Amino acid sequence: MFNPFPGLRPFEPDEDHLFFGREKEVDDLLRRLRTTRFLSVIGTSGSGKSSLIRSGLIPSLHSGSMVSAGSSWRIAMLRPGESPIAHLAVALNAAGALGTDDPEIAGTNAVMLDATLRRGDLGLVDALRQAGVPPADNLLIVVDQFEELFRFRRSRQDESRDEAIAFVRLLLSAAEQTGLPIYVVLTMRSDFIGDCMEFPGLPEAVNDGQYLVPRMTRDELRSAIRGPVAVGGGTIAPRLVLRLLNEVGDDQDQLPVLQHALMRTWDHWARTREPDAAIDMADYEAIGTMRAALSRHAEEAYEDTGSDGRRRIAEQLFKALTDTVSDPRGVRRPTSIAELAAICEAPESDVIAVVDVFRRPGRSFVMPPSTVLLTARSIVDLSHESLMRCWERLIAWAEEERAAAAVYVRLSQSASWFEDGAAGLWRDPELALGRRWKRDNRPTRAWGSRYDAAFDRAMAFLDRSEAEAARVQAEQERERKRTLRRAQTVAVVFGALFLIAGVFGYFAYRESVRASNNLRLARSAVDETLSSADIDPARMGADMPELQAFRKSLLLKAQAFYNEFLKQDSRGEGLRAELGYAHIRLGHINRMLGSAGAAEKEYQAAIDRFTSLGAGRPNVEYRRALATAYNWLGETLRVGATDRSAAATQAYNAAIGLQQALLEEPGDLAPRQQELARSYYNRGILRANTAAPGDEAFRGAEADFREAIRLLEPLSASGASLTPPPALDLARAYNNLGSLLAYDDSHLPEARALSEHAIQLHEALSKADPSNRQYTAELATFYENLADVLRRLSLFDLAQQRSGQAVDLFNALVRPAPSLGIDLADAHNVRAQIFEPVQPARSEVESRRAFEILDQLAGDPNAVHLAQFHTRYGELLLNLAALSSAHPDLAAVRELVDRAMGRYLDVANQSVAAGAAADARSADDNLAQVLRRMSPEDQGRFRKSIQALHDSITRRE
Repeated sequence: MFNPFPGLRPFEPDEDHLFFGREKEVDDLLRRLRTTRFLSVIGTSGSGKSSLIRSGLIPSLHSGSMVSAGSSWRIAMLRPGESPIAHLAVALNAAGALGTDDPEIAGTNAVMLDATLRRGDLGLVDALRQAGVPPADNLLIVVDQFEELFRFRRSRQDESRDEAIAFVRLLLSAAEQTGLPIYVVLTMRSDFIGDCMEFPGLPEAVNDGQYLVPRMTRDELRSAIRGPVAVGGGTIAPRLVLRLLNEVGDDQDQLPVLQHALMRTWDHWARTREPDAAIDMADYEAIGTMRAALSRHAEEAYEDTGSDGRRRIAEQLFKALTDTVSDPRGVRRPTSIAELAAICEAPESDVIAVVDVFRRPGRSFVMPPSTVLLTARSIVDLSHESLMRCWERLIAWAEEERAAAAVYVRLSQSASWFEDGAAGLWRDPELALGRRWKRDNRPTRAWGSRYDAAFDRAMAFLDRSEAEAARVQAEQERERKRTLRRAQTVAVVFGALFLIAGVFGYFAYRESVRASNNLRLARSAVDETLSSADIDPARMGADMPELQAFRKSLLLKAQAFYNEFLKQDSRGEGLRAELGYAHIRLGHINRMLGSAGAAEKEYQAAIDRFTSLGAGRPNVEYRRALATAYNWLGETLRVGATDRSAAATQAYNAAIGLQQALLEEPGDLAPRQQELARSYYNRGILRANTAAPGDEAFRGAEADFREAIRLLEPLSASGASLTPPPALDLARAYNNLGSLLAYDDSHLPEARALSEHAIQLHEALSKADPSNRQYTAELATFYENLADVLRRLSLFDLAQQRSGQAVDLFNALVRPAPSLGIDLADAHNVRAQIFEPVQPARSEVESRRAFEILDQLAGDPNAVHLAQFHTRYGELLLNLAALSSAHPDLAAVRELVDRAMGRYLDVANQSVAAGAAADARSADDNLAQVLRRMSPEDQGRFRKSIQALHDSITRRE
């Protein structure tokens, strides 16, 4: 009595007495082979293709069932693996094919066969002819698991494509010729049949000689169950046979699982049976039935490895033998013991010991069988793909391997781009992903070379990225400490300076002659320190609440000083001029404090004073100051309200008229030319705010920007030492003009060129002064603008690259500035729009990142009070609505829409409750606009909540 079931492995040629249920199919194959010499046996995974050939067709040929060819057959069986021609040579060198049993001759013969096969398309024919076999002998080439060739062709090896094509030509040429009796039979999974298109001539040959393995009928399955039991000397209960037939049902690609369950059931029955007892339900259920028998059995083997070290080897071993990376359908990947040892970083003896656990008698999880002695060159393979589908632990391992390989390939690609100068080092979150991958997977060169040969380069790139991140973090910590010390010092200095100013003010009341000089000194001191506050805090990454409060305190103290300063006697011309400058500075202070109305009054007061001072006096500096006051009045009106645009235009016109006349006066013209250029592009921004392609405002804005560029280009080229640098103003003018022209699709190429000019200038500025956060922030915005233009030009790869650069810069700046966090969210939103037409799933990922940033900022009142927070949140919602409408199949997008809308509604309602009317109205406007863009189904989900918000705001007003 013996166990007649092979388990997962296929039946072998000497087991034909155990192979039941496929008699009709064997006859069909013999008939096909009489009419074609190239037979392709196609079937689903688990349909029994290999067993049908090995234990059905081959024994029938040896028995003379194919009368026209006789009974003398030489059989060469192989799998393509990682070297198909070499494997063919080894198969031909076997004693049952063209080889010999003499070991001294066998080695030489193998080399000659390999060389002959590689000589040309007729290499296989030449090999048979040179072997000198009797004329009556036939040669059958059996290529099992032919789908492995498709993976090999697409592998990383440079020569893999050529060798795969040469291998197919060898088979086709041998089958096409009629001079020698060569037959080719291949087995292939049906889900790979489309891959045959990659090889010239193969689809036609497959079509001509295709045999699609049919399903086994219920009677054939019954025979496949009961026949081996009888041969093995046992009996099986009819009710168990009926249950097995019902469980197999129509899912007949599970024949190896059935064979394994029967093998395990037999073993349990043989250990526990009573005399004359049949194999029955209790035996079958004890092994876990077909549903769990395989996973449970493999888990027992895994536990039998005996130690954590051996279990880790088992994990690495099965990950190496299972390939879901090169093809998500899943294929086996035969691997040598030596290579497995390198991948596992373990001695070959330990790897062999683990393999032996999984191939013990009664455990046919891996091949070769336990009767074959393993050496370093032995090839280990899974017995069947069913193990990949049924062993739960291996399913998880395969997914981990796929994810690890994906990170490694991404890392290697980034390393290649970095080497070429097309990308930078990794930063978070990519760097965090890379660190976690390295820690969890402990990759080796042998493992990495299976997916990309440049392992050393990839790991060096990751190490360098980690080192750079550590350096940046250390520098940021040093900068934080320096900033804190600087802030403390500035606070002390301000206290001293304002004390001095107070003292000077006291003496000014008592001594009018000395007052002028003293107040000029005080004004100069305050101006020097005020310059530290006269920078947009968002651009400097300083709009965190603590620094905002400190900046505001400086401005308020400076405001108090200048208000006191203006009380002085203004009879002297010099003091009257100082008072005019004081009004301009008070205008700046009020503008920075957000008091637009007060700023407007101060600029107007400065205009009045300098107009009076300049009456009848051709004083260049007074006229420059007058033009400056007009320009800043225009800026204040421009950003204040849209209904003041006419007044702003009038102010800009006055500034431009004065500055044009000043270019005719003798003296240093460079600073005057720069001031004129800035007035032009400020007016251009005003006009662009209401422009539509081709209208009067559009043409006026374009003319202003081009005039600003004309004035700034020679200043930038000359390297004139001005503050700010002319290159900075020129870059902004280029960007402004590019953004304007981008309104019109016909101007997109020029918009791209202008944006690239702006980026070149800003990159040079940032390189010269890398610590200037304002340069970095503006450069990131320029990258983002260019990315959007490239997206609209359908240059998606370039758009992704530029957008990635913007995200990298914003990531560096985002802490601690909420406004820069908003810009970072916007950069991700732009990337989402770039990816939407080509990679909608990636678009969802970028949108999610944008939402996560805005969601975090939504808890910060300082961020919610910023107008750009509501603008960017609204743009994100519009983008999500469009993405959801275009791709309704993406469930993740629908979930993200719900989260983003819900969060923004919470922000809006909280603003209503807090009395922040402007924030609430901004949210209400955004939500109403988004609602109009949604599908009717989505509108129904949100309409009631949005209407309730609108009603709350209306009641409050």
